[in-house]
Amino acid sequence: MGNSTIFDDVLRTIQERLPKLLIPLVNEVFQTSYTKEAEVTRLPEEYQKLLSKVVVDSCNKIEGIIYHFECQSRSDGSMMFRMIEYDFMIALSGSKSKKDKKEIAFPRSCIIYLRCTKNMLSEETMELKIPNQKPITYRVPVLKLKDYSIDEIFEKNLLILLPYYIMNYEKDIFEIAKSEERTKKLIDEYHMIISRLEEVTKADNTGLFHDLMQLMQRVMNYLLRKEPILKERMSEEMGGKVLRLPSDELREAREAGINLGISQGISKGISCGIETGKEEKTRTVVTNMIKRGISDADICAMAECEPEFVEQVRKKLEN
Repeated sequence: MGNSTIFDDVLRTIQERLPKLLIPLVNEVFQTSYTKEAEVTRLPEEYQKLLSKVVVDSCNKIEGIIYHFECQSRSDGSMMFRMIEYDFMIALSGSKSKKDKKEIAFPRSCIIYLRCTKNMLSEETMELKIPNQKPITYRVPVLKLKDYSIDEIFEKNLLILLPYYIMNYEKDIFEIAKSEERTKKLIDEYHMIISRLEEVTKADNTGLFHDLMQLMQRVMNYLLRKEPILKERMSEEMGGKVLRLPSDELREAREAGINLGISQGISKGISCGIETGKEEKTRTVVTNMIKRGISDADICAMAECEPEFVEQVRKKLEN
């Protein structure tokens, strides 16, 4: 994940790994009422590159309607030109032709601004002048990160915004790093955020809590890169430095032949893996989970190993 595009990459990662988080975002921006059971279909890469190599941040279909999101760190005056280019390509790839009638349908699009100016509007517009026709106003709603408090994020289930929340403090990072009182206040706020996230995801068994924690830390590590002491203290609060999502570890383990699902026969599969020389891979996965602060119960469930094995790995780490 490159630093220059880390904000875009976080959104793309969510689109790929945690697509259900897009549903509350769509509901908030477009005043829809999709339930969490609504199917989110990620559009294929070719769909977005029909005419040239252009890759959008997030393009998905929910119940037959296409939604397009672009994540911007700041407004540079060129966004609307890019938006209409992206939207036209998306629309053109879904063009329809019936007898002598041709039709293209633009997606419902939104710009997410992570840094905002005082005069930033709630939508951006462009006037399209077509010969011999009345001008058409092309409108794209704007979602501004600063407009959402932590309470609103949790009340509206906009967990997709949590990784970016630290950016609300960007202008004050230097001053926060110099003040123990302000540092403690920031740490306390994130302790509260983590507690609330644990609460709303306690019934989830997909790893949502841990994946969001890692994405939050990725943005945080980038934003605090010039304040190493503050970065280290915040990293401790977030559970230690993590380079990859827990789901990445699990996926690699599965590819190595270790079944990490929760079902009957898992223990037998793990035992077989150990017997064929894969014990070290299991140990590596468990070690990484321990370092990330994942509970022993979750480790046993995800890695399908015995508590004694986890304890053995833990003792080795402590020595």
